[in-house]
Amino acid sequence: MSDIIPGYCTLCRSRCGTLNEVANDHLIKVRANPEHPNGKAMCMKGKAAPELVDSANRILYPMKRTHPKGAENPGWKRISWEEAMSTIAGQLEKFKRENGAESVAFGFTSPSGTPLSDAIEWLERFVRIYGSPNTSYGTEICNWHKDVAHRWTFGCGIPVADYSHADLILLWGHNPANTWLAQASAIGTGRNNGAKLIVVDPRPTPLAKEANAWLDVNPGTDGALALGLSHLLVERNLFNHEFVRNWTNGPLLVRNDNGYFLREKDINPLAISNRYTVWDEHNQQVTFIDSETRTEETLTPTAALEGNVEVAIADGAKISCQTAFSSFKDMLANYDPENVSRITGVSVASIEAAASLIAGAKKIAYHSWSGVAQHTNATQTERAIATLYALTGCFDQEGCNRIYASHPVNVVNSPTLMPKSQWDKALGLEERPIGPPSQGWVHSQDIWHSVLEGTPYKIRGLIGFGANIL
Repeated sequence: MSDIIPGYCTLCRSRCGTLNEVANDHLIKVRANPEHPNGKAMCMKGKAAPELVDSANRILYPMKRTHPKGAENPGWKRISWEEAMSTIAGQLEKFKRENGAESVAFGFTSPSGTPLSDAIEWLERFVRIYGSPNTSYGTEICNWHKDVAHRWTFGCGIPVADYSHADLILLWGHNPANTWLAQASAIGTGRNNGAKLIVVDPRPTPLAKEANAWLDVNPGTDGALALGLSHLLVERNLFNHEFVRNWTNGPLLVRNDNGYFLREKDINPLAISNRYTVWDEHNQQVTFIDSETRTEETLTPTAALEGNVEVAIADGAKISCQTAFSSFKDMLANYDPENVSRITGVSVASIEAAASLIAGAKKIAYHSWSGVAQHTNATQTERAIATLYALTGCFDQEGCNRIYASHPVNVVNSPTLMPKSQWDKALGLEERPIGPPSQGWVHSQDIWHSVLEGTPYKIRGLIGFGANIL
Protein backbone atom coordinates (compact mmCIF):
# COMPACT_ATOMS: atom_id res chain seq x y z
CA MET A 1 0.00 0.00 0.00
CA SER A 2 1.42 3.41 -1.01
CA ASP A 3 0.51 7.01 -0.24
CA ILE A 4 0.54 9.99 -2.63
CA ILE A 5 2.00 13.09 -0.93
CA PRO A 6 1.93 16.48 -2.71
CA GLY A 7 5.13 18.49 -2.55
CA TYR A 8 7.73 20.14 -4.76
CA CYS A 9 11.09 19.19 -6.23
CA THR A 10 14.10 20.90 -4.65
CA LEU A 11 16.69 19.82 -7.24
CA CYS A 12 16.75 23.21 -8.98
CA ARG A 13 15.34 26.69 -8.54
CA SER A 14 12.16 25.94 -10.53
CA ARG A 15 10.46 24.26 -7.54
CA CYS A 16 8.16 22.18 -9.76
CA GLY A 17 5.06 20.81 -8.06
CA THR A 18 5.16 17.05 -7.49
CA LEU A 19 3.06 14.09 -6.47
CA ASN A 20 5.30 11.75 -4.47
CA GLU A 21 4.45 8.08 -4.12
CA VAL A 22 5.71 6.71 -0.79
CA ALA A 23 5.53 3.08 0.38
CA ASN A 24 7.01 1.77 3.64
CA ASP A 25 8.83 5.09 4.16
CA HIS A 26 10.50 4.80 0.75
CA LEU A 27 10.06 7.27 -2.10
CA ILE A 28 8.90 5.08 -4.99
CA LYS A 29 7.94 7.51 -7.74
CA VAL A 30 7.74 11.24 -8.46
CA ARG A 31 5.45 12.73 -11.08
CA ALA A 32 4.18 16.18 -12.00
CA ASN A 33 1.31 17.75 -10.08
CA PRO A 34 -0.86 19.62 -12.61
CA GLU A 35 -2.66 21.42 -9.76
CA HIS A 36 0.58 23.19 -8.77
CA PRO A 37 1.52 26.45 -10.59
CA ASN A 38 4.82 24.85 -11.67
CA GLY A 39 3.50 21.31 -11.96
CA LYS A 40 2.65 20.97 -15.63
CA ALA A 41 5.80 18.96 -16.40
CA MET A 42 8.63 17.14 -14.64
CA CYS A 43 12.20 16.80 -15.89
CA MET A 44 14.27 13.61 -15.75
CA LYS A 45 16.29 14.88 -12.78
CA GLY A 46 13.13 15.31 -10.75
CA LYS A 47 11.80 11.92 -11.82
CA ALA A 48 15.11 10.36 -10.74
CA ALA A 49 14.70 11.59 -7.14
CA PRO A 50 13.90 8.07 -5.82
CA GLU A 51 17.21 6.82 -7.24
CA LEU A 52 19.05 9.66 -5.49
CA VAL A 53 17.32 8.99 -2.18
CA ASP A 54 18.09 5.27 -2.24
CA SER A 55 21.47 5.45 -3.96
CA ALA A 56 24.06 3.04 -2.60
CA ASN A 57 26.59 5.90 -2.83
CA ARG A 58 24.58 8.28 -0.70
CA ILE A 59 26.31 9.25 2.55
CA LEU A 60 23.79 8.97 5.37
CA TYR A 61 26.03 9.34 8.41
CA PRO A 62 29.09 11.38 9.44
CA MET A 63 32.35 9.76 8.39
CA LYS A 64 35.78 10.44 9.90
CA ARG A 65 39.10 9.92 8.13
CA THR A 66 41.41 7.59 10.03
CA HIS A 67 44.33 7.53 7.55
CA PRO A 68 46.44 10.57 6.57
CA LYS A 69 45.45 12.70 3.60
CA GLY A 70 47.05 11.36 0.46
CA ALA A 71 46.75 7.77 1.59
CA GLU A 72 45.33 5.40 -1.02
CA ASN A 73 42.65 4.36 1.47
CA PRO A 74 41.24 7.26 3.55
CA GLY A 75 40.02 4.79 6.15
CA TRP A 76 36.59 6.36 6.57
CA LYS A 77 34.88 5.36 9.82
CA ARG A 78 31.29 6.08 10.79
CA ILE A 79 30.94 8.32 13.84
CA SER A 80 28.00 9.78 15.73
CA TRP A 81 26.43 13.13 14.91
CA GLU A 82 27.47 14.38 18.36
CA GLU A 83 31.12 13.51 17.73
CA ALA A 84 31.03 15.06 14.26
CA MET A 85 29.47 18.31 15.43
CA SER A 86 31.77 18.57 18.44
CA THR A 87 34.86 17.95 16.30
CA ILE A 88 33.92 20.56 13.72
CA ALA A 89 32.92 23.13 16.35
CA GLY A 90 36.16 22.54 18.22
CA GLN A 91 38.26 23.09 15.10
CA LEU A 92 36.36 26.24 14.18
CA GLU A 93 36.83 27.62 17.67
CA LYS A 94 40.54 26.77 17.54
CA PHE A 95 41.13 28.45 14.17
CA LYS A 96 39.25 31.56 15.27
CA ARG A 97 41.13 31.79 18.58
CA GLU A 98 44.59 31.24 17.08
CA ASN A 99 44.35 33.07 13.74
CA GLY A 100 41.07 34.95 13.61
CA ALA A 101 37.78 33.97 11.97
CA GLU A 102 39.09 35.24 8.63
CA SER A 103 41.51 32.29 8.54
CA VAL A 104 38.60 29.97 7.68
CA ALA A 105 37.15 30.00 4.17
CA PHE A 106 33.67 28.58 3.65
CA GLY A 107 32.63 26.91 0.41
CA PHE A 108 29.03 26.69 -0.86
CA THR A 109 27.87 24.53 -3.71
CA SER A 110 25.40 25.88 -6.29
CA PRO A 111 21.88 26.58 -5.00
CA SER A 112 20.60 26.42 -8.60
CA GLY A 113 21.06 22.71 -9.16
CA THR A 114 20.92 21.37 -5.60
CA PRO A 115 18.57 21.61 -2.59
CA LEU A 116 20.98 24.09 -0.96
CA SER A 117 18.86 27.10 -1.92
CA ASP A 118 16.42 26.23 0.85
CA ALA A 119 19.18 26.73 3.42
CA ILE A 120 21.70 29.16 1.94
CA GLU A 121 20.47 32.22 3.86
CA TRP A 122 20.89 30.36 7.15
CA LEU A 123 24.35 29.13 6.15
CA GLU A 124 25.35 32.71 5.34
CA ARG A 125 23.98 33.78 8.71
CA PHE A 126 26.21 31.20 10.42
CA VAL A 127 29.30 32.31 8.48
CA ARG A 128 28.72 35.98 9.24
CA ILE A 129 28.09 35.39 12.92
CA TYR A 130 31.25 33.28 13.00
CA GLY A 131 33.06 36.26 11.46
CA SER A 132 34.71 35.11 8.22
CA PRO A 133 34.51 37.39 5.15
CA ASN A 134 35.87 34.63 2.90
CA THR A 135 33.18 32.61 1.21
CA SER A 136 33.51 30.78 -2.11
CA TYR A 137 30.28 30.26 -4.01
CA GLY A 138 29.57 27.85 -6.85
CA THR A 139 27.12 29.90 -8.91
CA GLU A 140 29.25 32.11 -11.15
CA ILE A 141 28.88 30.10 -14.38
CA CYS A 142 25.07 30.06 -14.58
CA ASN A 143 24.12 32.87 -12.22
CA TRP A 144 26.71 35.62 -12.23
CA HIS A 145 25.52 37.43 -15.35
CA LYS A 146 21.77 37.29 -14.79
CA ASP A 147 21.83 37.87 -11.02
CA VAL A 148 24.82 40.11 -10.25
CA ALA A 149 25.76 41.78 -13.55
CA HIS A 150 22.11 42.46 -14.28
CA ARG A 151 21.78 44.02 -10.82
CA TRP A 152 24.62 46.41 -11.67
CA THR A 153 22.47 47.73 -14.52
CA PHE A 154 18.87 47.21 -13.42
CA GLY A 155 19.20 47.26 -9.65
CA CYS A 156 18.01 43.65 -9.40
CA GLY A 157 18.58 40.26 -10.95
CA ILE A 158 16.42 39.36 -13.94
CA PRO A 159 12.84 39.38 -12.61
CA VAL A 160 10.39 36.58 -13.39
CA ALA A 161 9.35 36.54 -17.03
CA ASP A 162 5.56 36.65 -17.44
CA TYR A 163 5.59 34.56 -20.62
CA SER A 164 1.91 33.64 -20.46
CA HIS A 165 0.75 37.24 -21.01
CA ALA A 166 3.54 38.55 -23.24
CA ASP A 167 3.27 40.00 -26.75
CA LEU A 168 6.86 38.97 -27.42
CA ILE A 169 9.08 36.35 -25.79
CA LEU A 170 12.86 36.72 -26.08
CA LEU A 171 15.04 33.73 -25.17
CA TRP A 172 18.73 34.62 -25.14
CA GLY A 173 21.11 31.67 -24.74
CA HIS A 174 18.27 29.81 -23.02
CA ASN A 175 16.64 26.54 -24.10
CA PRO A 176 13.88 25.88 -21.53
CA ALA A 177 12.48 22.93 -23.48
CA ASN A 178 15.55 21.02 -22.29
CA THR A 179 16.48 22.83 -19.09
CA TRP A 180 13.41 24.37 -17.42
CA LEU A 181 10.13 22.64 -18.27
CA ALA A 182 8.00 24.94 -16.10
CA GLN A 183 9.18 27.88 -18.21
CA ALA A 184 8.65 25.90 -21.41
CA SER A 185 5.06 25.30 -20.34
CA ALA A 186 4.51 29.02 -19.65
CA ILE A 187 6.08 29.88 -23.02
CA GLY A 188 3.67 27.45 -24.68
CA THR A 189 0.76 29.24 -23.01
CA GLY A 190 2.08 32.59 -24.21
CA ARG A 191 2.53 31.31 -27.74
CA ASN A 192 -1.01 29.93 -27.75
CA ASN A 193 -2.17 33.39 -26.67
CA GLY A 194 -0.47 34.92 -29.71
CA ALA A 195 3.00 35.91 -28.42
CA LYS A 196 5.76 36.20 -31.02
CA LEU A 197 9.11 34.53 -30.30
CA ILE A 198 12.76 35.56 -30.77
CA VAL A 199 15.48 33.00 -30.02
CA VAL A 200 19.17 33.92 -29.82
CA ASP A 201 21.13 30.67 -30.01
CA PRO A 202 23.84 29.25 -32.30
CA ARG A 203 21.95 25.96 -32.37
CA PRO A 204 18.67 25.24 -34.17
CA THR A 205 16.85 24.23 -31.00
CA PRO A 206 13.19 23.19 -31.25
CA LEU A 207 12.13 26.65 -30.05
CA ALA A 208 14.52 28.30 -32.53
CA LYS A 209 12.91 26.35 -35.37
CA GLU A 210 9.47 27.72 -34.51
CA ALA A 211 10.61 31.27 -33.70
CA ASN A 212 9.50 34.32 -35.63
CA ALA A 213 13.16 35.37 -35.61
CA TRP A 214 16.09 33.04 -34.95
CA LEU A 215 19.38 34.87 -34.43
CA ASP A 216 22.10 32.22 -34.90
CA VAL A 217 24.80 34.28 -33.21
CA ASN A 218 28.46 33.27 -33.15
CA PRO A 219 29.33 32.12 -29.59
CA GLY A 220 30.66 34.98 -27.48
CA THR A 221 29.37 37.81 -29.70
CA ASP A 222 25.99 38.29 -28.00
CA GLY A 223 27.01 41.68 -26.61
CA ALA A 224 27.55 43.09 -30.09
CA LEU A 225 24.15 41.76 -31.13
CA ALA A 226 22.44 43.46 -28.17
CA LEU A 227 24.14 46.74 -29.03
CA GLY A 228 23.15 46.32 -32.67
CA LEU A 229 19.50 45.92 -31.76
CA SER A 230 19.76 48.94 -29.46
CA HIS A 231 21.33 50.87 -32.34
CA LEU A 232 18.27 50.29 -34.51
CA LEU A 233 15.78 51.20 -31.76
CA VAL A 234 17.61 54.45 -31.02
CA GLU A 235 18.44 55.39 -34.61
CA ARG A 236 14.82 54.91 -35.70
CA ASN A 237 13.39 56.58 -32.59
CA LEU A 238 11.53 53.40 -31.62
CA PHE A 239 12.50 53.27 -27.95
CA ASN A 240 10.33 54.20 -24.96
CA HIS A 241 11.29 57.84 -24.38
CA GLU A 242 9.19 58.23 -21.23
CA PHE A 243 10.75 55.23 -19.50
CA VAL A 244 14.29 56.13 -20.51
CA ARG A 245 13.85 59.72 -19.33
CA ASN A 246 12.21 58.88 -16.00
CA TRP A 247 13.74 55.58 -14.94
CA THR A 248 17.28 55.42 -16.34
CA ASN A 249 20.40 57.54 -15.97
CA GLY A 250 19.99 58.67 -19.61
CA PRO A 251 19.31 62.36 -18.79
CA LEU A 252 22.16 62.68 -16.27
CA LEU A 253 25.02 64.92 -17.35
CA VAL A 254 28.45 63.39 -17.99
CA ARG A 255 31.64 65.43 -18.01
CA ASN A 256 33.39 65.21 -21.37
CA ASP A 257 36.79 65.90 -19.80
CA ASN A 258 36.92 62.83 -17.56
CA GLY A 259 33.83 60.71 -18.30
CA TYR A 260 32.38 61.02 -14.80
CA PHE A 261 28.88 62.17 -13.96
CA LEU A 262 28.69 65.89 -13.20
CA ARG A 263 27.86 66.14 -9.51
CA GLU A 264 26.61 68.91 -7.26
CA LYS A 265 30.00 69.33 -5.53
CA ASP A 266 31.67 69.91 -8.90
CA ILE A 267 29.61 73.09 -9.04
CA ASN A 268 29.51 73.91 -5.31
CA PRO A 269 32.19 72.19 -3.21
CA LEU A 270 30.45 73.35 -0.01
CA ALA A 271 27.17 71.63 -0.88
CA ILE A 272 25.82 69.32 1.84
CA SER A 273 24.72 66.68 -0.66
CA ASN A 274 26.31 65.56 -3.91
CA ARG A 275 23.36 65.10 -6.22
CA TYR A 276 23.44 64.20 -9.91
CA THR A 277 22.60 66.80 -12.52
CA VAL A 278 20.38 67.15 -15.57
CA TRP A 279 19.94 69.98 -18.03
CA ASP A 280 16.56 71.73 -17.79
CA GLU A 281 15.73 72.59 -21.40
CA HIS A 282 12.96 75.01 -20.42
CA ASN A 283 15.02 77.11 -17.99
CA GLN A 284 18.35 76.48 -19.73
CA GLN A 285 20.14 75.61 -16.50
CA VAL A 286 21.38 72.71 -14.41
CA THR A 287 18.88 70.97 -12.13
CA PHE A 288 19.97 68.70 -9.30
CA ILE A 289 18.45 65.21 -9.03
CA ASP A 290 18.49 63.00 -5.94
CA SER A 291 17.96 59.73 -7.77
CA GLU A 292 18.13 57.54 -4.67
CA THR A 293 15.35 59.17 -2.65
CA ARG A 294 13.00 60.71 -5.20
CA THR A 295 9.41 59.47 -5.12
CA GLU A 296 7.96 61.29 -8.14
CA GLU A 297 6.84 59.21 -11.10
CA THR A 298 8.70 61.54 -13.47
CA LEU A 299 12.26 62.79 -13.27
CA THR A 300 11.42 66.23 -14.65
CA PRO A 301 9.45 66.74 -17.86
CA THR A 302 11.90 69.30 -19.20
CA ALA A 303 15.11 67.31 -18.61
CA ALA A 304 17.12 67.00 -21.80
CA LEU A 305 17.60 63.41 -22.91
CA GLU A 306 20.16 64.30 -25.57
CA GLY A 307 22.63 67.05 -26.27
CA ASN A 308 25.85 68.82 -25.24
CA VAL A 309 25.94 71.80 -22.88
CA GLU A 310 28.54 73.94 -21.13
CA VAL A 311 28.32 74.20 -17.35
CA ALA A 312 30.20 76.56 -15.01
CA ILE A 313 31.97 74.67 -12.22
CA ALA A 314 33.42 75.74 -8.88
CA ASP A 315 36.58 77.44 -10.14
CA GLY A 316 34.62 79.53 -12.64
CA ALA A 317 35.70 77.49 -15.62
CA LYS A 318 33.17 76.07 -18.03
CA ILE A 319 33.26 72.40 -18.92
CA SER A 320 31.54 70.57 -21.73
CA CYS A 321 29.00 67.92 -20.72
CA GLN A 322 26.63 65.63 -22.53
CA THR A 323 23.83 63.40 -21.33
CA ALA A 324 24.51 59.76 -20.54
CA PHE A 325 22.04 58.86 -23.28
CA SER A 326 24.05 60.87 -25.79
CA SER A 327 27.20 58.99 -24.72
CA PHE A 328 25.35 55.72 -25.21
CA LYS A 329 24.07 56.83 -28.59
CA ASP A 330 27.58 57.79 -29.70
CA MET A 331 28.84 54.34 -28.75
CA LEU A 332 25.97 52.64 -30.60
CA ALA A 333 27.03 54.34 -33.84
CA ASN A 334 29.67 51.62 -34.25
CA TYR A 335 27.03 48.88 -34.20
CA ASP A 336 25.12 49.36 -37.43
CA PRO A 337 23.49 46.18 -38.85
CA GLU A 338 26.23 45.51 -41.37
CA ASN A 339 29.02 45.69 -38.78
CA VAL A 340 27.04 43.63 -36.28
CA SER A 341 26.36 41.01 -38.94
CA ARG A 342 30.10 40.80 -39.65
CA ILE A 343 30.88 40.32 -35.94
CA THR A 344 28.06 37.96 -35.01
CA GLY A 345 27.37 36.00 -38.18
CA VAL A 346 23.66 36.89 -37.97
CA SER A 347 22.23 38.15 -41.26
CA VAL A 348 21.25 41.79 -41.60
CA ALA A 349 17.73 40.67 -42.47
CA SER A 350 17.42 38.70 -39.22
CA ILE A 351 18.75 41.62 -37.15
CA GLU A 352 16.25 43.96 -38.81
CA ALA A 353 13.39 41.51 -38.28
CA ALA A 354 14.20 41.10 -34.58
CA ALA A 355 14.44 44.85 -34.06
CA SER A 356 11.03 45.31 -35.70
CA LEU A 357 9.48 42.68 -33.44
CA ILE A 358 10.96 44.35 -30.34
CA ALA A 359 9.86 47.83 -31.43
CA GLY A 360 6.33 46.63 -32.17
CA ALA A 361 5.72 44.84 -28.87
CA LYS A 362 4.15 46.45 -25.82
CA LYS A 363 4.80 43.53 -23.45
CA ILE A 364 8.16 41.74 -23.73
CA ALA A 365 9.24 38.90 -21.45
CA TYR A 366 12.83 37.69 -21.69
CA HIS A 367 15.38 35.45 -20.06
CA SER A 368 19.09 34.92 -20.68
CA TRP A 369 20.97 32.01 -19.20
CA SER A 370 23.90 29.69 -19.67
CA GLY A 371 24.46 30.50 -23.33
CA VAL A 372 25.38 34.02 -22.23
CA ALA A 373 27.07 33.00 -18.99
CA GLN A 374 29.76 30.68 -20.29
CA HIS A 375 31.98 33.32 -21.86
CA THR A 376 34.64 35.63 -20.47
CA ASN A 377 32.56 38.68 -21.45
CA ALA A 378 29.35 37.49 -19.73
CA THR A 379 29.17 40.49 -17.40
CA GLN A 380 29.23 43.18 -20.06
CA THR A 381 27.10 41.07 -22.40
CA GLU A 382 24.35 40.84 -19.80
CA ARG A 383 24.57 44.57 -19.18
CA ALA A 384 24.16 45.19 -22.92
CA ILE A 385 21.07 42.95 -22.95
CA ALA A 386 19.66 44.68 -19.86
CA THR A 387 20.20 48.08 -21.49
CA LEU A 388 18.38 46.88 -24.62
CA TYR A 389 15.49 45.79 -22.41
CA ALA A 390 15.47 49.18 -20.68
CA LEU A 391 14.97 50.88 -24.04
CA THR A 392 11.68 49.01 -24.43
CA GLY A 393 10.31 50.24 -21.07
CA CYS A 394 8.98 46.72 -20.43
CA PHE A 395 9.70 46.36 -16.76
CA ASP A 396 7.54 45.13 -13.88
CA GLN A 397 4.33 45.05 -15.87
CA GLU A 398 1.94 42.28 -16.90
CA GLY A 399 3.44 40.31 -19.77
CA CYS A 400 6.94 41.61 -19.01
CA ASN A 401 9.58 40.74 -16.40
CA ARG A 402 7.81 41.27 -13.11
CA ILE A 403 8.80 41.75 -9.48
CA TYR A 404 6.06 40.00 -7.57
CA ALA A 405 5.13 40.94 -4.03
CA SER A 406 6.39 38.53 -1.39
CA HIS A 407 5.62 37.90 2.23
CA PRO A 408 7.51 40.27 4.55
CA VAL A 409 10.25 38.40 6.36
CA ASN A 410 13.20 39.38 8.49
CA VAL A 411 16.56 39.20 6.74
CA VAL A 412 18.46 36.40 8.45
CA ASN A 413 21.75 36.81 6.55
CA SER A 414 22.27 40.57 6.71
CA PRO A 415 25.88 41.66 6.09
CA THR A 416 25.57 43.78 9.25
CA LEU A 417 25.78 40.57 11.31
CA MET A 418 29.54 40.91 10.81
CA PRO A 419 31.38 44.18 11.56
CA LYS A 420 33.00 46.11 8.73
CA SER A 421 36.39 45.50 10.33
CA GLN A 422 35.96 41.81 9.46
CA TRP A 423 34.65 42.47 5.94
CA ASP A 424 37.79 44.53 5.36
CA LYS A 425 39.90 41.39 5.93
CA ALA A 426 38.53 39.64 2.82
CA LEU A 427 41.24 37.97 0.78
CA GLY A 428 42.20 40.08 -2.24
CA LEU A 429 40.02 43.06 -1.27
CA GLU A 430 42.80 45.59 -1.77
CA GLU A 431 44.09 44.07 -5.01
CA ARG A 432 40.69 43.28 -6.54
CA PRO A 433 38.11 45.69 -5.07
CA ILE A 434 35.33 45.21 -7.62
CA GLY A 435 35.96 41.88 -9.43
CA PRO A 436 35.22 39.53 -10.90
CA PRO A 437 38.81 38.56 -11.72
CA SER A 438 39.85 35.66 -13.91
CA GLN A 439 40.99 33.47 -11.03
CA GLY A 440 39.10 31.77 -8.19
CA TRP A 441 36.30 33.61 -6.42
CA VAL A 442 35.89 34.72 -2.85
CA HIS A 443 32.65 36.51 -2.08
CA SER A 444 32.53 39.40 0.34
CA GLN A 445 29.47 41.59 0.77
CA ASP A 446 28.37 41.21 -2.85
CA ILE A 447 31.89 41.92 -4.14
CA TRP A 448 33.89 39.09 -5.66
CA HIS A 449 37.59 38.86 -4.99
CA SER A 450 40.43 36.68 -6.15
CA VAL A 451 42.21 34.36 -3.75
CA LEU A 452 45.74 35.60 -4.20
CA GLU A 453 49.08 34.41 -2.93
CA GLY A 454 50.96 36.67 -0.57
CA THR A 455 47.96 37.57 1.57
CA PRO A 456 48.73 38.64 5.16
CA TYR A 457 47.40 35.39 6.62
CA LYS A 458 46.93 31.80 5.54
CA ILE A 459 43.69 29.90 5.25
CA ARG A 460 43.64 27.49 8.20
CA GLY A 461 40.37 25.79 7.40
CA LEU A 462 38.01 25.18 4.49
CA ILE A 463 34.40 24.37 5.28
CA GLY A 464 32.12 23.06 2.50
CA PHE A 465 28.33 23.26 2.40
CA GLY A 466 26.55 20.98 -0.04
CA ALA A 467 29.85 19.76 -1.50
CA ASN A 468 32.42 17.10 -0.71
CA ILE A 469 35.56 18.95 0.36
CA LEU A 470 38.27 16.71 1.79
